[in-house]
Amino acid sequence: MSFFNQLPMFAPDSILGLQKLFLEDERKEKVNLVIGSYVDPNKACGGFSCVRKAQFLFLEDEMNKGYLPISGLSSFNQEMEKLVFGHNVNSSFVVGVQALGGSGALHLGAKIFSMAYPSGKVYIPEQTWGNHVRIFSQQGLEILKYPYYSSESKTLVFDEMLSVLKAAPKHSLVLLQCCCHNPTGMDLDENMWTRLAELMKEHHLLPFFDTAYLGFGHGVEADRKPIEIFIDSGNAVFVAACASKNFSLYGERVGYFSAYSKVKDDLDKISSCLEEKIRGEYSSPPRHGAKIVSTILSDTSLKEEWLSELDSIRSSLGKARVRFVQAMRNHIGHSFDFILSQKGFFGYPGFSSEQVLFLRLEKGIYTTSGARFNLNGITDENIDYVVQSFSEAYQIS
Repeated sequence: MSFFNQLPMFAPDSILGLQKLFLEDERKEKVNLVIGSYVDPNKACGGFSCVRKAQFLFLEDEMNKGYLPISGLSSFNQEMEKLVFGHNVNSSFVVGVQALGGSGALHLGAKIFSMAYPSGKVYIPEQTWGNHVRIFSQQGLEILKYPYYSSESKTLVFDEMLSVLKAAPKHSLVLLQCCCHNPTGMDLDENMWTRLAELMKEHHLLPFFDTAYLGFGHGVEADRKPIEIFIDSGNAVFVAACASKNFSLYGERVGYFSAYSKVKDDLDKISSCLEEKIRGEYSSPPRHGAKIVSTILSDTSLKEEWLSELDSIRSSLGKARVRFVQAMRNHIGHSFDFILSQKGFFGYPGFSSEQVLFLRLEKGIYTTSGARFNLNGITDENIDYVVQSFSEAYQIS
């Protein structure tokens, strides 16, 4: 007798499902451009030398494997607060907890918002990371889309975005990516962020920043500028951060959720609700990855080394972007220069679903929706094949 016959079956994850298909693909020429991770020239994740040094430092001094507090490692939370808000932030206006990666940080924010507004509305960009919708909808929240990017004009549609958000009900949550927008790579400029901050303050909307790619746009300080603009405009904000990308600690699941508000009673209630929910879900976060991050950020030498390594990866991704655009121009004589305006790990041609399927089924080139591709997956060995395949896909109308 089945106890679970009534359970639903869900479709495979849009990204991890493609990873499974790639592994099952027997074609020698197949190329995986799906996963949002960076590997060093030796094809290894976690190539930061400062990470290795930090581990040696604290492993020699400490073998403590005891439980962390519900809120996580306090030194980690303190350093992450400074990283995402800047050193001048007033800590009395911030509540922050360690989370299980970026997804876990988003989950905590969604959970807190749903407790305050069980039938609340969440506005998410039309082009976004696939897990965003899942995380908020699992809390019973209504998901609405706002215009962000035009695949036809290859530009942001900021006025349309403002128009939709201006009509959003009071106390709606608006998900924003402060830099290296996933998947488009297109970010608002400072003037746009200022206008958006003013609109959201006026209409009582709650901004929730996803900072997954902090440091890969223009550097850490420039990339966190939108958050500073919002708090300077008088907004309360939620922030989800992680160390997956910018420390290459993918498998350590190091995340940070924080709320900024000048209303002390709000912060006290958020803190209480966070501890209640964390205790009921996983009680205490893991120690190791958080200790690595706090060790690096609290040590002047290691932090400088980390920023330097981050700059190097950002430069490498920029060079890969230029190389792809130049190769496409040579193959089809058509300008893909719009990809040069994009930032972060990905290139985003904005291809149709038919073109994306052609790349995967006919050429063994695995990309996500819109043909978003990881620049780091294009190598000296496969660039000619990748560019030829994209050129053929481009011809499909």
